[in-house]
Amino acid sequence: MIQLERAPATGIVPGYEWREGDRLVAIGSTRLRDILDFYYLSEEEGETQLTIVDNDERHAQYPIDTSDLNTFAQAFAPMEFKTCAAQCVFCFIDQNPPGMRQNIYVKDEDYRFSFLYGNYITLTSLGRRGIERVIEQKLSPLYVSVHATDVEVRTKMLGIKRQMDVMAVLQHLTANGIEVHAQIVLCPGWNDGAVLDRTLADLSTLHPMLKSISTVPVGLTDHREGLTKLEPVTVDDARDAIDRIHRFADRFEAEHGTRLAYPSDEFFLMVEEDFPDLSYYEEMPQQDTGIGMCRDMITDVEDALDELRELDAPRTTATVLTGTLAATFMERDLRPLLDRIPWLDLRVVGVENRLYGKGITVAGLLSGRDFLHAIEQLPDDAGVVMLPDSPINHDGVFLDDMPLDELTERSRFPIRVAEDGLVETLIAAVAERAA
Repeated sequence: MIQLERAPATGIVPGYEWREGDRLVAIGSTRLRDILDFYYLSEEEGETQLTIVDNDERHAQYPIDTSDLNTFAQAFAPMEFKTCAAQCVFCFIDQNPPGMRQNIYVKDEDYRFSFLYGNYITLTSLGRRGIERVIEQKLSPLYVSVHATDVEVRTKMLGIKRQMDVMAVLQHLTANGIEVHAQIVLCPGWNDGAVLDRTLADLSTLHPMLKSISTVPVGLTDHREGLTKLEPVTVDDARDAIDRIHRFADRFEAEHGTRLAYPSDEFFLMVEEDFPDLSYYEEMPQQDTGIGMCRDMITDVEDALDELRELDAPRTTATVLTGTLAATFMERDLRPLLDRIPWLDLRVVGVENRLYGKGITVAGLLSGRDFLHAIEQLPDDAGVVMLPDSPINHDGVFLDDMPLDELTERSRFPIRVAEDGLVETLIAAVAERAA
């Protein structure tokens, strides 16, 4: 069933008046488990019947034109996700500090959210019925946390009691038309070296239904009391991972025309190596996980550089606050480009993560108080302060429950969130000054 949290658009369901607690339980003669069933059943043309149940368990049927079903879906409450039963040794949720809002501590393991939003899942909670549904409804692609294909290694890393052969599940899914993107969280001493080589080789046998493999370094916070001891990824670890992935990808590309596997941007920054050309990342299949994001930003600035240089703009000072990793990237790769813009005085400040610890260097895990502390240290001529959008959720709130509005009110500088990227945010800031 699907909970209705608001009245649907006027007129699309004749005779229906929404009441709190109403639930949509069927389309036509088919009962609904969730929103995915709704979308799966809403593709036919013509008219159908909605069965709605109220708080008193009274059933009523209402006609609706199938062309209006997507509009009707705007009345649905968000779908609740299924939680994870694994105890991964590297799980970031277990490393959260105390005192945050409750939903920060919830681990999701839901194939529906993997299909809808690209969330990574281990497949440990999928089960036979889940597999059957994924195949029947073609819930593709799925994003799978593989980490290792060696059964014993993966079982230990996931902290599960019963061994699970992830390759067997992936072979079944891909053989039945489900595309997969895989991720490896690299944990030194666990799944690096020869284990990484085997994982890449095993996964490659699923091509072309397996579309990409990303490898990212494990993130370790200052809040690991009572957890399995893990070592951070060192520069040597990063170099070894890059070399192994490159050797594999070069061979695979020569045989199949695609690299398939990519190291994360963090690895290239750790070893102080230039990012590959944009073509290296092909269709950017895992950009949201930090694969090719930096090269894409460099390309955006290069493409816009002539326009920015010729812009008739007042002298503008802007200070970018971001994670220490992104700050390193901006100083190394973007500074030489941005310094060519005559009207721009751009400053970059790497913000220390006081919530999770210095070992967490990505911008998306900075808190509102981290930014506030950095703002309080800025000189009086900092100008417009620019923040990345990744640390702020859809409700405009940081991880530590500080609303963006509060940060804006407490800042002595104007604040802009780079929702449309660095270039567009700079242009918007200039336009505001010129107005």
